[in-house]
Amino acid sequence: MPFNGTDVQLEFVRIDPFVRTTLANKGGQLEAQFRVPDTYGIFKFVIDYNRVGYSHLYSATQVSVHPLLHTEYERFITSAYPYYISTFSMMAGAFLLSFLVLYHRDDLPKKKAE
Repeated sequence: MPFNGTDVQLEFVRIDPFVRTTLANKGGQLEAQFRVPDTYGIFKFVIDYNRVGYSHLYSATQVSVHPLLHTEYERFITSAYPYYISTFSMMAGAFLLSFLVLYHRDDLPKKKAE
């Protein structure tokens, strides 16, 4: 017979709990969805369930949260398009400025005939 409790909580803990959520019971299978905080380190999934009439349940699983490697990011990030455009416009501006500096000629003063 599956367990039908709806008051089981999951904690995502480093030193203090970052996330504490109640697990959803779907036909005896407990599950929760949450977004991992933007803090790197060693965390634990902790379930500490104590209910009268049942055995004490304690489960702790250690996981590490680390930033993505440089090879795991997207190739082009859509929110960075303004930066891409500014980079290419600066390259085009530097090219035009160097072209003007290199090929601009001042008018030579005309010599007076004596």
